Amino acid sequence: MRQFIFLFIIYAAFISLGLPDSLLGVAWPEMVGEFDVAYSSAGIISMTVAVCTVISSLQTARISRKIGTGRLILGSVLFTAIGLMGFAFTHNFLFLIVLAMPLGFGAGAIDTSLNDYVAANLKAHHMNWLHAFWGVGATLGPIIMGVVLNNHFSWRNGYWIIGCIQLALVIVLFFSLPLWKQKQQKVLEESKEGEAPVQAIWKRAGVIFSLVSFLVYVGLEGTIFLWGSSYLIEEKSLSAVTASFIISVFFASLTVGRIISGFITFWLTNQKLLIVSQIILLIGIFIVAIGSGGILYGGFILIGLGCAAIFPTMIHETPRRFGKRDSGAIIGYQVAAGYAGITVLPPLLGVLFQGLSMKLLPMFLVVFVLVLLGATIFIEKERGKKIYK
Repeated sequence: MRQFIFLFIIYAAFISLGLPDSLLGVAWPEMVGEFDVAYSSAGIISMTVAVCTVISSLQTARISRKIGTGRLILGSVLFTAIGLMGFAFTHNFLFLIVLAMPLGFGAGAIDTSLNDYVAANLKAHHMNWLHAFWGVGATLGPIIMGVVLNNHFSWRNGYWIIGCIQLALVIVLFFSLPLWKQKQQKVLEESKEGEAPVQAIWKRAGVIFSLVSFLVYVGLEGTIFLWGSSYLIEEKSLSAVTASFIISVFFASLTVGRIISGFITFWLTNQKLLIVSQIILLIGIFIVAIGSGGILYGGFILIGLGCAAIFPTMIHETPRRFGKRDSGAIIGYQVAAGYAGITVLPPLLGVLFQGLSMKLLPMFLVVFVLVLLGATIFIEKERGKKIYK
C-alpha cells in the first residue's frame, strides 16, 4: 500500500510538471493587450523559462544529494506554484519575466530528479507511463484555461486554478516526506563513493553521443509542435482547422503510445524498443512527405507512436549505460540538452524554411532521426566495451 501511495505521488508530480507547459500559448492572445506589449514578447517569457530550466537541470543532482529528492521536489513544485500565482496577480510585463524564473527552476528540478529516481529504481514501464502522465498534464492545462476563457472569465483565473492545484500537491508532498526519506536512504547507501568529477563524466565514452541524442530528439519533437501545422497548410493545402486537428492527433498518439510502450517493455528490451521506435518514426515521416488527405492522419499517428517511447527509454537507459552513481548528473545534462534542442532547433529551422521552403521539413526530420539512430548504435557499441557501477 505504501509503495502504491509513493507511485501515485510520483505520477501526480509529473502531471503537475505538464500542467503549466502549454498555458502561455493559450492565454497569450488575451494577455498581450492587457500588458500592452508586442505579440512576439511571449518569446521572452518562454526563453526565460527555458534558460532557467537548463540551469536548474544542471544543478539538480548536486542539490538532491544535499537535501534529498523529496525536499527538492517539494520546493520545486512550490516554486512553480509561486510563479503561476504571480502570473495571476501581476500587471507588469517585467514581473512576468521575473516570475518565469521560478517556473523554469521548478520545472528543471522536477524533470531531472524524478527521471533520475525512476530510471535508477523502477522498471521501464513506469518510465513510459510517467511521461504519459506528463502528457495528461500538458493536455489538462490548456483545457482548464480554455474552459475559463470560454466562460468569459479572465485568463488570470486559469493561472490561479493551476496554481492552486500545484499548492495542493505541495501539501501532499510535505506529508509524504517520510516516504522519500526511506527511499533516499537506500539510494545513498548504493552511491557511497560519490559522484565522479564533471570532467571525467564528460570524457566517458558515449556521454557526448547521449547528449546529442537528446538535443536532436527533443528538437525534432519541438519542430513538429511548432511547424507541423504550417507544413500541412502550406505544402498539403489543408485548412487551418484540419491541420490543427491532425497535430492534436499526433499529441494524442504520443501520449497513448507511451502507455502502450509501458506494456511493450514487459517483453521487449529498451535497446530493441529504441530501434523499433526510430524505424516507426522514419516510416511515419515518409508517409507524411509523400501522402495527402486522410493518409496524413496515419503518418502523424505513426510519428507520434514512434516518438512515444524514445525520450523515456533513453532516460531509463542512463543508469545501465553509465552507472547509477553518476546517472543523476548525466540525466541533468540530458534534460538540459533536450531543452537546448527545443529552444534552438525549431526557430533555426523556421529561418531556413522562410529562406528556402517548408517542403524541406520532412527531410530535416529524417536527418534528425538518422543522427539519433547513429548515436544510439554507437552508445550500445561503447557500452559493450565498458562496465560502470
